[in-house]
Amino acid sequence: MNRILKTTALCLSVLMLAGSAHAAEFTMKISMADPETSPDEEQYARTPLREFARQVEEQSDGRIDVQIFWGGQLGRIENVLNLVRSGHVEAVIASDGHVAPYFQDVQVLGIPYLFIDRQVAYEVLDGPAGQALADRMADEAGIRPMPWLENGGYRHFSANRPLRSVEDMQGLKMRTMNNPVHMQIVRSLGASPTPVPWGDLYTSLQTGVVDGQENSLPTFRVPRLEEVQDHIILNGHVYSIIMLGISERWLDSLPDDLRTVVAEAAEVMQDRNRALSLINEQSDRAYLEGEGVTIFEPSIEERMRFQERTRAAAIDVLRESVSADLLDMMLDAVGEAEARL
Repeated sequence: MNRILKTTALCLSVLMLAGSAHAAEFTMKISMADPETSPDEEQYARTPLREFARQVEEQSDGRIDVQIFWGGQLGRIENVLNLVRSGHVEAVIASDGHVAPYFQDVQVLGIPYLFIDRQVAYEVLDGPAGQALADRMADEAGIRPMPWLENGGYRHFSANRPLRSVEDMQGLKMRTMNNPVHMQIVRSLGASPTPVPWGDLYTSLQTGVVDGQENSLPTFRVPRLEEVQDHIILNGHVYSIIMLGISERWLDSLPDDLRTVVAEAAEVMQDRNRALSLINEQSDRAYLEGEGVTIFEPSIEERMRFQERTRAAAIDVLRESVSADLLDMMLDAVGEAEARL
């Protein structure tokens, strides 16, 4: 009997040692405002995030345990960003507008009509200018965009009245993020910028606190804004950015091999995100029109009028709040990318 007990105890010890050998050394909590499931499973951020988590755990041999907290379980993005900066939460999916209060230089990405097409955007964001912006954010705000992601494509205005020209923007209360550049764009078009948290957007549109909003088509669908908005104009004033913002303090705590694992998974996430964003932009337009939303595509001449009304004033605002060298570097990088492509 004693021999059986000893053998059993030995087997249990071996199993416990084997389990502890694979125990996670690091935890990566990621806050995601969107719910885990929705009618659109191939969402441009949600699906790549799941794949990122799987790859990090597999490639680290379980040394990093990735935990995704869906549906804003850890709080509003604005509050979670502070937890990421301090290292109490390891990462958050956030837009440049959310990060702007903590790192003003990120507002350079909100220059209206900065990127004439996606290829220019990729060239700049994946090149030295995008890396310099990421490094400065990590140094000054403690948040590293790893990687830069596409927030469903270009941002467009929506409202409950027809939008076909610059003049149609007059007098609208337009929801924006708390981003001075986005607010100036709206102001330059004769509308009133009204910052509203993402979680309150649907109700604010439903109750008339604001008349309209601006987002990409896939983002428009996430909270089902087709239920409270009837008209969209595809003016494409800003190429919409989100990021997996990772705590620089947490990254610094990782050994080099695990930091490489995270970086490689981030590259795969970026590729998947961009591919899905393109697919969703087309399918979401068809879906929204099928739901009764009128989507108007302005002429090139009308888009130029939007640009003329907004760009100079936005850059003037930026020169008061962002680093001049970074602003000039970004504009130069765009010019060089346009010349190459």
